[in-house]
Amino acid sequence: MRRASSPGADGLSWAGFRTGLRERLDELGEQLHHGTWQPGPLRASHVVAYTGKHIDTVIPTVRDRVVHRAMRRAVEPVLDQTAFAPWVSGFRRGRNRLTSLRQSAVHLAQGRTWVVDVDVQQASAGARSEEVVDWLSAHVHDGTFLSRVRTALEVLPDPIVPGCGLSPLLLNLRLSQVDAQLQGLTVVRFADNFCLFAESRSDAEYAYGVLVTSLAAVGLRPHPEKSRIRSSAHAEDLFLISG
Repeated sequence: MRRASSPGADGLSWAGFRTGLRERLDELGEQLHHGTWQPGPLRASHVVAYTGKHIDTVIPTVRDRVVHRAMRRAVEPVLDQTAFAPWVSGFRRGRNRLTSLRQSAVHLAQGRTWVVDVDVQQASAGARSEEVVDWLSAHVHDGTFLSRVRTALEVLPDPIVPGCGLSPLLLNLRLSQVDAQLQGLTVVRFADNFCLFAESRSDAEYAYGVLVTSLAAVGLRPHPEKSRIRSSAHAEDLFLISG
């Protein structure tokens, strides 16, 4: 509750939400339990990342951000066990870019020095709410929980739109469908950046073809300017946030 992020469209800040916090949380709990909770209005925003990338985002109300965080805390342990591969980092508790770099360094040291380095283009765009709920329902069988998630997503301009507290989790869930098709390949993924490791160029080209096909199956493709096959890569050159 000691957050300094912007208030939502209703003007209520985190500091304001702390006033009468117990009563607010009790009310939210009752609404979620009985199915009467409805998300508040969104505030549209546009940010320019330090890399220069322009991002259209939304800012939910603080109240709704509390709900999003509660949903993530409830479902993340399930997805960690059933959906997310051990070589996936980014938007996962205790796993970050350094985790991916350590895993990559092991593969490079073992002679897999050809690297298929693929950044997924617009990985968060184009999904539908019902589609996202279907992804979740493969791992979560609680109809009430799925119904509340559907309610949270239906007000968004896009289910994985940046700014929604659920979007990092849902991005990983979307890409987990691609991960499942890469059996037998040596892979490390950080957020929406895949690196596949091979011992020869021909093996790397084969791995690239498998990845492209797997991405296409879920309506995605490699970013043409940020994806390549590289030889003799150094681990520190991988998963750069600037691409």
